[in-house]
Amino acid sequence: TYLYIYIYKMNNIKKLIVIVGSGFAGINAAIQLRKKNSDLSILVIDSKAQFEFKPLLYEVFSNEIQSWEVIPSFDTIFANSGIAFLRNSVKLIDLEEKFLILQDDLRIEFQYLILSTGSSPNDFSIKGVKEYSYYFNSNEDQRKLKNRLKQQLFKNDCKKIFIIGAGPSGVELACKINDLFHRKFEINIVERTTEILSKNKIFNKEEAEKTIQTKNINLLKNSSVIEITEKEISITNKSNKVDQFPYFAIIWTAGVKPNLPKFAQEIQKINHRILVNDKLQLPSYPKVFVIGDIAIIEGKPDLPITAQVAMQQGVHAANNLNLQLQQENLRSFQFKDSG
Repeated sequence: TYLYIYIYKMNNIKKLIVIVGSGFAGINAAIQLRKKNSDLSILVIDSKAQFEFKPLLYEVFSNEIQSWEVIPSFDTIFANSGIAFLRNSVKLIDLEEKFLILQDDLRIEFQYLILSTGSSPNDFSIKGVKEYSYYFNSNEDQRKLKNRLKQQLFKNDCKKIFIIGAGPSGVELACKINDLFHRKFEINIVERTTEILSKNKIFNKEEAEKTIQTKNINLLKNSSVIEITEKEISITNKSNKVDQFPYFAIIWTAGVKPNLPKFAQEIQKINHRILVNDKLQLPSYPKVFVIGDIAIIEGKPDLPITAQVAMQQGVHAANNLNLQLQQENLRSFQFKDSG
């Protein structure tokens, strides 16, 4: 009750920091801001009630840890921190007038805004992906996939699995399935480019390739999915030859698309992500920071969409916002790849 009374009283507060989205970027921004200045009024808005520590979903999948360990509630995370949390969705952001309209038409005014609304799986409009694929983006996703694999283990029919996308998610999941089910399935990784882990260090790529070979996992490079039906997957190779393969499970890890909020103003985007300067600010609205999966830095190489990047940007945006409050010079973001 106290939370909702507090939220409704904040309609006319001018000096309010609002963080929309509480994945790795948003949660680290909120906590770092609180560390820097315990007097700041911070409101975090997210459509979900729980945080999902996605890098550990693989360990939940392989029964190394329990699911409750990777999905703490935001109420627990922000308890006794002085950070207010509101479960809601944003319908509209007005950058000029500095307010948000939420799903229930609640209006929230802000002085500073951090946007970190994350991403969701991208099916690239390929026919059959939504209907016939499994994803690996949430605790519910891993539970469904694990149940499907367990059911198939005791059947005598097709044992082919196709994992679409040889990024970190696809590679790690292929290896986990191979180990967990003791090579009972034929695992195929389909990658449309010439290399795996495209935005990772060369050492990581080489070690991953060795592991894939050691585990007898098939790697289909220069190959793209053109359609998935109930029983077959159609794949084209670099020679434009199309092959149809039977399968019992398709796992889609081929990429994500940013979850962009709706704005009252036009904002500049590149590759469907919001363009920011090297301080992580919107160029025309310096009191608005955009971080994580939805941001792309002007003039810099495109960063991988990972928890590592999101966490570092969350901390950096918080530090810069704090410098802004103190009227000091902001610092450029530099990603440090820890592998």
